Amino acid sequence: MLTEPTTMTALAYCPLSSPRSLRSTARFVLLAIAASVMISLPTTVWAEGEGQADLDEAMVKRIDAKSASDLQQVSTLLESALAKGLDDENQAFAKKMLGAVSLQKGRAYAEQIKRTGARGFRELRREAIEALETAVKHDPTLAEAHLLIARLNVLPGGDQERARKAATAAIQQLGDDDRQRSEALVLRALLQTDNDARMEDFDRAIKADPESVPAHQGRAMLRMQTGDTEAALEDMKKLMELTPENSAVVAEAVRALLRLERTEDAEKLLSDALSDQPRGELYRLRAVIYQSQEKNDNALDDLAKALTLDERDFAALLMRAEILLGRDDVKGARRDVNKAMQIEPNSVQGILMRSMLAYEEGRMADAINDMQLLVNSVPDNEGFALQLANFYQLDKRPRKAIAVISKLLARDAENWRALRLRGDAQLSTVEHAKAIADYESALEIINKEEDQSDLAISKSGILNNLAWVLATSTDPELRDGDRALKYGMEASELTEFKEAHILSTLAAAYAETGDFEKAIEWSTKAVELGEQEQNEQLDQLKKELENYKQNKPWREEQAVEENTVPILSPEDIIDT
Repeated sequence: MLTEPTTMTALAYCPLSSPRSLRSTARFVLLAIAASVMISLPTTVWAEGEGQADLDEAMVKRIDAKSASDLQQVSTLLESALAKGLDDENQAFAKKMLGAVSLQKGRAYAEQIKRTGARGFRELRREAIEALETAVKHDPTLAEAHLLIARLNVLPGGDQERARKAATAAIQQLGDDDRQRSEALVLRALLQTDNDARMEDFDRAIKADPESVPAHQGRAMLRMQTGDTEAALEDMKKLMELTPENSAVVAEAVRALLRLERTEDAEKLLSDALSDQPRGELYRLRAVIYQSQEKNDNALDDLAKALTLDERDFAALLMRAEILLGRDDVKGARRDVNKAMQIEPNSVQGILMRSMLAYEEGRMADAINDMQLLVNSVPDNEGFALQLANFYQLDKRPRKAIAVISKLLARDAENWRALRLRGDAQLSTVEHAKAIADYESALEIINKEEDQSDLAISKSGILNNLAWVLATSTDPELRDGDRALKYGMEASELTEFKEAHILSTLAAAYAETGDFEKAIEWSTKAVELGEQEQNEQLDQLKKELENYKQNKPWREEQAVEENTVPILSPEDIIDT
């Protein structure tokens, strides 16, 4: 009676004439093919066990499996074999095979996600993770499966903690595979909640693979966040070596240098990069530096080069328009703005620039329409609301300005800029008491600001307007000469006694207290400054001086006749 061969050696020497040996030889081929998926063969090929038949069938189907459905059949047979029972060696073999098949399924789903993008993303990810979890359950040594689990869970809606644990498992299983271990370390670094742990992972990733772009990039960003700009710059320089074509890295390195106030180094870095490969975004960045240094000719040259490389460079067109507008080249600015708006007609930056251009050209309705469009589109942007209110005020529509600002203050009652602007508008509607209240609130809030160094001009404006209404209001119940003098003097000191309109306020305050000698003194200085500067309010400054010479205080109602001309939207205007 022939016996079943129990080892590979025995299998190899079975007589070919034996039907049993033919069966064994076929099994040898099947097992050899199974080994191609990195699964070790068991020593005992044929062993008794209720699950053996399912294992045999699974191995046969594994050879021809191509589709997800085929792989699912193999998985089902392997799970059945394990459930029914196998001896130790075949059980280990079945688990490894099930792990490999499940990994292949998970990999296929992951590839499908890459191909299809958002379509069916959640379901595909669920299927992929389910398959990969099966893979690592049966074969915890599958580093690729751990890594895929981590990647899939990092995506929006994934389990971040599971991703971190999977990345850790991948790191433990990868051994000497430096590149993949570096990738796993970077992935885990992004999932860490502690900056020290994150930095340690980035350091280990770079040690494992010194050429890893994601590792250097991640560490550079972390160093920037923690304020270690010099060290971040070293990572960025390495990134520039690794990815010389990546202008974003150059741009970030330049910004890092600018934060360190190393402007010359930033310019040199840009110049070197541009000499190697001229790129529009780098010309634009250097133009920004030149503009900040008031080297507008240089900035315009760089923007022209950027536009030569790409005439549809939207950002370069808007930046050039801004510089040209500052030079009173309205025609050139309009040309660039119009071209930019043809490229991106709904751009916030473009609409803002178009609005400012309309204001400069005196087209207040167009300026207001565009700013209203921005307020509607970005209702939380306080700057747009303030600018719209300012345009209404300039167009002699103070009540519309008050309505816009009041809406803003309902959201942010501590906005001193809004309070100051509403105070100005209320002066125009002769609501002096309300204006005083807004100025006082604005002053109280601005005084709480920790850094007062950049607030001198803004604060002097609030003080000046408050002092003016306290000194000149037509309502005797509101006038307060002493307070007007206090605020007027403080505003004058903040502006070093060099602003004609503020010296005029100081003079009005002295007049309100009855000290006309001082009123004449400061009013005379205001007129002299006004003449030197060709101040547009020079005639009024002279009238105020004549008033004080007659020992008369100045009174001013400041009523503005509301502009009632309808503001037509572009849709309302019919071109005939």
